[in-house]
This record gives sequence, structure tokens and C-alpha cells, in this order.
Amino acid sequence: MRKYYLFIIRDDYYQKYKTKPNTLFKALKYLKNIDSYDLEHGLYLYNKICNRISVKIINNYIKNKFNYKIINNKIINLESIIENTYLQINYSCIIVLTNINNPYIFKILNIYNKKIFVCDFNNNDYFFLKDYVNSEFYRTNTYTKLGG
Repeated sequence: MRKYYLFIIRDDYYQKYKTKPNTLFKALKYLKNIDSYDLEHGLYLYNKICNRISVKIINNYIKNKFNYKIINNKIINLESIIENTYLQINYSCIIVLTNINNPYIFKILNIYNKKIFVCDFNNNDYFFLKDYVNSEFYRTNTYTKLGG
């Protein structure tokens, strides 16, 4: 299973780091692993780099477009015979746990916002979702329909 963290990058930081994603990845990895004694500084940095996510909008879209099951009032299991994908939608980031490299939900989230930066901290993998979804690799390796 791959665990992706999706962040919405503020316009000014997107312009600054769209050609230097490795620097952005390092900053977000630092924030993910920040010690509790430095939490105030971490929140300051997060708010400089990222925008908050509209949990309500994404939840409503998923409820209207997908077959799903809610687990523990926080995790959404997108039901599909093709892939196993779970979402946790937070104001700070969206966590996608999936058994494939190219989950269909990426295409949907790219419609929601074009400045989403995706990090797989466990595999040191990162990319801007817009570039990834538009790539030939994604288009030829993604299923067209999920759950219904």
C-alpha cells in the first residue's frame, strides 16, 4: 500500500517551487516530522506554504459520485473491485492510502485544485498532481471508472 499526503500549496509558493519540487518536499517532510516542542513554528511554516482544504466540499463530492463506506467517522473507503483506496480528509492535508500507484481519486482531486503537491514520505516520492495526472504514464495506467 502507498500512503500519499496531498497538500494545497499557496499561489506564491507554487510559483516559487513549481520548478524546485524537491525543496518543497523537504520542507513538508520537516513539518510532518516536527517535534511537539516546535509545533508553533511548524504551524507558522505550514500556514505560509499551504492553504486549508475544504473538507465539506470534498466530502460532498465523494458522497454524490462514489460508492463508499465510512470507517471510524474519519476514513472513507472508496469501494471498487479494481483498487483499494482509503481517504482521510483533513483541513491540513488529504491522506490517500491505496494499493495502486495511480488511484482514480487523483483525477478528481486535480479538478478540485490545480496546486496540489503529493508526497509519499515513505518512498521519498513527490510531484505536483496537475503534472502527474496530465502525464502519459497516469493516463495509460489508470482505470476509468471507480465503484459505480
